[in-house]
Amino acid sequence: MMTRKLVACSTAVSFLLLFNAGCGSGRSDLVEVTGNVTLDGQPVNKGKISFEATDGRGGVEGDSIVNGQYTMMTTPGSKSVKINSPEVVGQRKTYGTADSPSEDVTKESIPKNYNRNTELKIEVNSSSLKHDFDLKSK
Repeated sequence: MMTRKLVACSTAVSFLLLFNAGCGSGRSDLVEVTGNVTLDGQPVNKGKISFEATDGRGGVEGDSIVNGQYTMMTTPGSKSVKINSPEVVGQRKTYGTADSPSEDVTKESIPKNYNRNTELKIEVNSSSLKHDFDLKSK
């Protein structure tokens, strides 16, 4: 009886170890995509870019835009792209007290048709891993 329990426990532990080894560090289905992001010909200083699968082959991946450039890992396939770049337009008190700390007030500098109501679509595949975005404010 004790031998059966030992064998059952050993089998369960072995299965878990094998399963975890397969769920390790890297995902083999991801590819690196890079590009430049400009608004009216000027690099977007800082912001966020995200790719959302439109073909059911992947989820949502995103990364930062720094000095007009981004590099991110994503799955191949059709993507809807959203780009955000909030800019500080003022300060406000965090609370309604005189000694309250201040926080930044921001507004989105990228037009809605590139984020909330995005019209940007791309295809990511092995021959198309660089995608530049030249956005227009008007």
